[in-house]
Amino acid sequence: MNLLTKNASRERTTSGWLLLAATLLLAALATPFFARQVYVADDLGEFHLPVRDFYARQLAAGESFDWMPSLYGGFYLAGEGQLGGYHPWHWILYRILPLGAAFNIEVLSSYPLLFAGMYLLLRRLIGRRDAALVGATAFTFGGFALLHFIHPNAIAVVAHLPWLLWAMEIALDKTTGEAASGEPGGGVPSLALRATIALRASARPLAVVAIGLLTASQLLLGYPQYVWFSLLAEAGFMLYLVITRGVHIAQLANVALAIVAGILIGAVQWIPTWHLLSESVRQTASSEFANTGSLHPLNLVQLVAPYLFEKRVVGQNTHELGLYLGAVPLVLVVWLFTRRSEWGNFRPLVRALLVGVIVSLLLAAGEFGGLYRLQAWLPLVSRFRFPCRAIVLVQLCLAALAAVGAAMLFAQQESNETAGSHRSTRPLLILLLVSTAVALVGPLLWTDHVASPLLVWSGPALIAMGVLSVMLVERGSRGGVAILALFMAADLGAYGLSYSIVGRTADLHTYVAAIPRPPEFAGERVAAPDAPNRLRTGDRMLLAGIQRVDGYAGLEPAKQLDYAEPGVLAMAGVAWQLERAGDGAATPHEWKRIAPSAPRVRLVTQALPASELPRVGSLDWHAAVCAPEQQLPPSEPGTAVVVSDGPGVIEIEVTAPARQVLATTESFDSGWTAVAGGQRAPIVRVNGDFLGCAIEPGKHLVRLEFRPRARRVGGWLAMLGLGFLTVAVSLTAANSCRSRAAGGVTCVPN
Repeated sequence: MNLLTKNASRERTTSGWLLLAATLLLAALATPFFARQVYVADDLGEFHLPVRDFYARQLAAGESFDWMPSLYGGFYLAGEGQLGGYHPWHWILYRILPLGAAFNIEVLSSYPLLFAGMYLLLRRLIGRRDAALVGATAFTFGGFALLHFIHPNAIAVVAHLPWLLWAMEIALDKTTGEAASGEPGGGVPSLALRATIALRASARPLAVVAIGLLTASQLLLGYPQYVWFSLLAEAGFMLYLVITRGVHIAQLANVALAIVAGILIGAVQWIPTWHLLSESVRQTASSEFANTGSLHPLNLVQLVAPYLFEKRVVGQNTHELGLYLGAVPLVLVVWLFTRRSEWGNFRPLVRALLVGVIVSLLLAAGEFGGLYRLQAWLPLVSRFRFPCRAIVLVQLCLAALAAVGAAMLFAQQESNETAGSHRSTRPLLILLLVSTAVALVGPLLWTDHVASPLLVWSGPALIAMGVLSVMLVERGSRGGVAILALFMAADLGAYGLSYSIVGRTADLHTYVAAIPRPPEFAGERVAAPDAPNRLRTGDRMLLAGIQRVDGYAGLEPAKQLDYAEPGVLAMAGVAWQLERAGDGAATPHEWKRIAPSAPRVRLVTQALPASELPRVGSLDWHAAVCAPEQQLPPSEPGTAVVVSDGPGVIEIEVTAPARQVLATTESFDSGWTAVAGGQRAPIVRVNGDFLGCAIEPGKHLVRLEFRPRARRVGGWLAMLGLGFLTVAVSLTAANSCRSRAAGGVTCVPN
């Protein structure tokens, strides 16, 4: 067996062990799915599952899912974004599968997608399958991805990122033209070279299409903050390609046009989100709010001491601040920097990734780094909080660095070169000493926040095992690769699965049955405010068919009334309020009856000035503050009877002796329209927070329908985006045609 064959066989063996490790992690992640459980940890059960239950029911009925009446007394759910209701993948899942199966598949599907994309990207950049598998495993199952399992939209957006970078590398590939002109002697290119030229040139238009559609797909998933991070990574990657390889301006322009096209196609989602933002509490958020969740520099100790603190992090949210990438990837990065003289062709990539780590850490540091404040001048982006979420970019760069380190490590093993391995031993031992020092000093410095001694000392143990596995591979140990792969999987799995999976799944029917309901519940509205001394419930109770006038969402709608007042709750049609019997977290909850509550619809005969808004909780049902102000003649209240009442469409039969205002208990949004007797009727904001419309004398059938202009504008922009993408692909195809012709390949225009 010659050396090349032997090395290829060894690479296949190494890849096999690493692929097995990744498969075991995916299997562990999916175990609850096969056990017919649903994932309910944190936001999964408190927000995502309830809104997807509504989404699935609306799809089954063939009705709009834009407006959700059971949340906040009526809420622009599609505009909030995290449902991702306009995404084709979500539509297919929840249209054809039961809720539990669709939900689990949605949550799980991002991980194999992320793994495959990261593998393809690193395989193209580094050239080795086994090293690409190391980086793909580190990024897919590292601290960020598994801790954020509870944020499925975030992971889904991130899963697109390596695919986008891979497509960009193909679209901006300059080797076609160089190959065409680089044949020795200036002769006609060989048949193999001509085939390579044709293949690469043909791939460019497909890559441009992929860039546009992947960008649109990210935006349709409804988590714009991670799309922003993705765009930053894409910009940095394009800059790297321009500096290191040189890229034609036409190619850059085509890629930029494809990104713009994707953004326009995604307007179906982000325009409604912008609309909801303008009517939410986020609209008036301060710069302090934007820096909420900054990554404190002390969190860097997580890299060598993942379990030092009780919550694993310095701060409140473990899943937001978790920085741990695993012991093996960290050791590989350190090992890589001990071999600086051997970087060779990897040098530009390593330098670029190192810059990426530094810039991303400054972004994640928020108020501690200063760089995050630059976004204050950007629309929409300035409303993002938790700058620590830029950890995703930190881990992307570190995973890629670990892959480069693995490539050099495996190459050294194949060459059987152990001379000079002492150069890497000392820095690795220093890394172990740092971890040990943190375990010794940490409990003395942070007494109130340190975990148990067993967890504290697990840090040095993990680093020691990481160092040992890398050193075994470096010295050519036969079982070294297997130890490295399986230990990396066990380390990452224990860290991530213990937080978001283990013990945090449930049978769907049991989960719903355990939801507290008011006594003798008959479908009335409830309030369960997340205020001090009250039970924080999230939106779980919506699964039991309960309608709330408050709730839990990323873009909470702004309200003008104080919903702590029983009179205001009654005005909103609330019949029950959920409270605690005491102040303790484990205190049992109790339901408090609120009566009488306002009828679903009524006619207002007395319009009050805006100055009366503070006392609306004590007003008669037939008097209200109206905006815009209404001139109503004195008259007896007419009658209003609900004919049909569904999500986003309410029909009422009204008989009014004079001009009056039809008031409802539905929350106000500027996207509502009204038609009375076949004629458009002006929408009125009643008592600050509720939907109404002006009614002329007579008998009318009034149809209130939620038809936001943002949805129509988003549709128009999406059509424009498809046109832009067509132009970008056509230009790329024309450039590819010229490249194939330059390479001596016959070109047949499309």
